[in-house]
Amino acid sequence: MKSVQTSLYAGLALLYLLVLGWVPFTGDAAIKALPIVYLAILAWQRGARGLTLALVASAVGDVLLAFGAFVPGLAVFLIAQLLYAALFARQLIWRSERLPLALMLLLWCGSLLLLIGPHLGALLVPVLAYLTAIVCMGLAATMNRQSIWPGVAGAACFVLSDSLIAVELFVTVLPAHGWAIMVTYYLAQWLLTQALIHASEA
Repeated sequence: MKSVQTSLYAGLALLYLLVLGWVPFTGDAAIKALPIVYLAILAWQRGARGLTLALVASAVGDVLLAFGAFVPGLAVFLIAQLLYAALFARQLIWRSERLPLALMLLLWCGSLLLLIGPHLGALLVPVLAYLTAIVCMGLAATMNRQSIWPGVAGAACFVLSDSLIAVELFVTVLPAHGWAIMVTYYLAQWLLTQALIHASEA
């Protein structure tokens, strides 16, 4: 991705971060999704159709969550994670040196489930399904022919962002949680886009 494209993406992400303190307001969902839509356009231009679908699903999920539609938003993001996992799985390879990273992912997500599980109630099944999907994405990114940066780093940022959302929604309010969630989310999407565009052109 060219530096000017990265700068424009960063500017769009920063715009939402700057107005985050005033959310909700008319049009905030569009501003939130705009950086991801821009990445989807870039992916489409580079011929990365699967990545484009994953990013479009993410943008739709952003809008649904902005309107408070948690379960539909979670379902759309689940689709995005499965698309990401499938894209990484195209270059899947056993890498014993990355086994500690894979185990760390499983331990992190298992611990997260133990933390939020007692608070999920009727949402246990959809949250568990999504958690399974993001674990699959993370493992596929880890056991991959590509270097750790940016693919594994992007997956890690996505897991961290979603972990912050889960804790904030189901356990306790975290200080500056909105900014932390969105910074890690936007960084994750940029890193995953970098990795998967490179993979599509390899």
